[in-house]
Amino acid sequence: MGAPRGAGRVGVASALALAVGLFFAPAARAQTQLWANLTLDRVKSDRLLYELDVEPKTLINVPPGETGWGNLDVTPSVAFSAAGWLDLTSELTAGYTHQTDDLNSFELTPRVGAEFHILSRLAATREREPKRRLALANYFRIEWRNFFYSDGQPDTASWRFRNRLGCTFALNRQKHTEDGAYYVVSDFEWFLPLSDPAERFSNRHRFRAGLGHRRSFNWRFEVLYMWTRSRDTIDDPFKRSESMIDVRVKRFF
Repeated sequence: MGAPRGAGRVGVASALALAVGLFFAPAARAQTQLWANLTLDRVKSDRLLYELDVEPKTLINVPPGETGWGNLDVTPSVAFSAAGWLDLTSELTAGYTHQTDDLNSFELTPRVGAEFHILSRLAATREREPKRRLALANYFRIEWRNFFYSDGQPDTASWRFRNRLGCTFALNRQKHTEDGAYYVVSDFEWFLPLSDPAERFSNRHRFRAGLGHRRSFNWRFEVLYMWTRSRDTIDDPFKRSESMIDVRVKRFF
């Protein structure tokens, strides 16, 4: 049985109101960043997915006394569906950051991970579908971060653990994997350094919430609002440090 008539429009309006409210929340923001993602996915089989993600970022609200910056990350990855409830992933991020007029940096970060689909999924020919309107997943990754600098300062390397708990809720369809679906996506990710990196605010939390639309199997669109809170050491309190708007376009083949 489909959703009641008008329920999709009400759900979409509510999600947009939530996103606008989050964006214009009165909490102080030290930085506002604009992110964009163009993601190309090749569905090789019902178990194997190849992906290429291109992600530029820039600072659009420069705090007094600081300089702007720009970044471009390119991340190829492979995901293997080991079971209806488990995906295994491998990624390699290559990133370039223009930090100041005198300093540029290059990042090379391989990572491996596993994503647990808490409510499991159905097997499908081209993609795995959730069993319910609400999809829950927990995704953990371990990454080895390597940074190289243009001003001659020593290269750095560190290990970091990431864990992301998230949900997706379909608004106007029974599942967010149906064509024409609008959906709400939200997650919380914890970044925990496993070594002592030469980086401020390396221990951080990231919150994301936004609205997505699946136009067809081939095209999906999302707009997310994100903010982070960070601290230098385990004994320091968390501080609000960054706010981001992320516009995402996904193309499946």
